[in-house]
Amino acid sequence: RQPDRHLLGAETPTDPPHVLIVESTYGVMSHEPRELRELRFTAAVHAILQRGGKCLIPVFALGRSQELLLILDAYWRDHPELHKVPLYYASGIAKRCM
Repeated sequence: RQPDRHLLGAETPTDPPHVLIVESTYGVMSHEPRELRELRFTAAVHAILQRGGKCLIPVFALGRSQELLLILDAYWRDHPELHKVPLYYASGIAKRCM
């Protein structure tokens, strides 16, 4: 598992668990490296903006939204041609978390 940009890893308990409940949506999938996924994502966003388009990115989890915003923020910093392009984030839950 690769670390997220916005959350620290969980602590591993010293005692073995009696019961373990896990979320396994992607439990049997092998993902490409995070750096490659981020590169493909930012390249797609940049290509859309270069041709005058707008990006609407539906995200269904607050943590994933935060992760994508951090990725875009870092990309914007490294690309001065995007500094005048605003990023908008609309979420009722996020407003309560910030």
